[in-house]
Amino acid sequence: MAQRALPAGTISQRAFFGLLEADGWAWAFLKALFWFSAIIFALGYIPDRAYYFTVFPTIDLGTNIISPINFCDGMNRSLPCPAPPGSVIPWDTSPAQLALPAGRTEAQTVQFGTTLFLMGGQTADGPTDSVLQTTVTTDGNLAAWTDGPKLPAPRADATVVSFNGAPYVIGGLGPDGKPTDTVFVGDMENGSLKGWISGDQLESQKVPQPNLQLPEPLAGAVGIPGASSIWVIGGRTSDGVSNKVYRADLDTTIKPPTLQAFKEDVADALRDGTGAAAPRADAVGATTGSFLWLLGGVGADGKAVDTVMALALDTQGEPSGTWATSTGPANLPAPRALAAGWTANEGLYVAGGEDASGSPTNTFYWTIPDASTGSISGWHELSETDLPAASAGAAPAIVGSYAFLIGGQQSDAPVASSVRASLAPAPPFFRLGLIGATIPALSIKGEIGQQLGYLSAAGAGTLDFIVLILIGLGFSHREAVGRLAERLSRGRYKAPGKDEYFD
Repeated sequence: MAQRALPAGTISQRAFFGLLEADGWAWAFLKALFWFSAIIFALGYIPDRAYYFTVFPTIDLGTNIISPINFCDGMNRSLPCPAPPGSVIPWDTSPAQLALPAGRTEAQTVQFGTTLFLMGGQTADGPTDSVLQTTVTTDGNLAAWTDGPKLPAPRADATVVSFNGAPYVIGGLGPDGKPTDTVFVGDMENGSLKGWISGDQLESQKVPQPNLQLPEPLAGAVGIPGASSIWVIGGRTSDGVSNKVYRADLDTTIKPPTLQAFKEDVADALRDGTGAAAPRADAVGATTGSFLWLLGGVGADGKAVDTVMALALDTQGEPSGTWATSTGPANLPAPRALAAGWTANEGLYVAGGEDASGSPTNTFYWTIPDASTGSISGWHELSETDLPAASAGAAPAIVGSYAFLIGGQQSDAPVASSVRASLAPAPPFFRLGLIGATIPALSIKGEIGQQLGYLSAAGAGTLDFIVLILIGLGFSHREAVGRLAERLSRGRYKAPGKDEYFD
């Protein structure tokens, strides 16, 4: 019987389970891609992880797209794990040592360096000219309140902004309970507040400045400082709630740059989607990226509303359109006025405030608008992060990564206490996902941690570089490596050309 002979010619070798030509471009490309990725992983990713493993409290290995197993630090307390984006750690009432000398509501805060000021406000005796101050630390601690330079006259529900290195107290209710048109400018010296100058006295100063009195008396307006201007939006006048917008611009052609007089900005007056006037007072004002925000407040009828209004700004900080009024889930979950509000970590926060019936509430809402479009998909609320007690008219202050609500009104009486919440819930210290994990790390702080992190990264990179060199040498001397592997596996060595094994 004749044997079958192999076909003439060269038989090509197959690689990758026989799917690719061993000498083809596809197999060569896959090998090059593998080694390129291996080099990046060894000399880039691993040293990077080594650094963060040294200085961070946790480190991610891979990508935790879906993590069914999560463990969070106890400092988050009753928050879900992981904490929802933008949430805060539940509120705590500050100790009695940090209470105000007397109950106060509708005051405002401003911070310069390590000093936090609480300006004006409504007490049991009416508007006050008192200015209180305290020192702050980045870890969210306050000292006891002390007296600061008094305002030239009592003011409550005023607009207070920090602009061009000085505080501005704009409008507000006077001793008679009526809106005023005054502007008080802080007299700053080496970062310290020494006193106050009335807006109508600025022309007589060493650096002449136009009269900064408002065109009309206002209280409960929203003040937002921009890069080169101060916005005063809405508010109450002697005739009711206003939809007007006033603006004072910084003239940079003058040395030193000088703030010009407030003028009505007719083009940017508050209007709803139909173009009708939309008066607002006692609303929350904020700015995030390229948008000005007006959250809640009272309308023309004096009742709280749930609307959210936004004004888009261009790269120069100038309006690029008109006010847009949100609808549906973009509005607040319920009407709110005299709420405490702020922006942090690209989020908008609204705490407490009065509802449509004028009663204080303890709700805490937050949302994170789309940075490019300003759209809001909805607001969040957790029972765990609602305020300890219903409150309206509290003065918000952001100290480091903590939010304070100072004073306010509860049960028709101003209170002297304050509450504090951390804006930075701890992420899970351990997570197990489908294609990754989060594990605890060393978390060595300060410059020592940085230097040790650099050493860890350099050591990991050097070790990986040596391993890559050894792999390269192994591929270039395959026969010798094969003999060495055989010797290590059998404990014996076979000399080239010999059939005997030697120990």
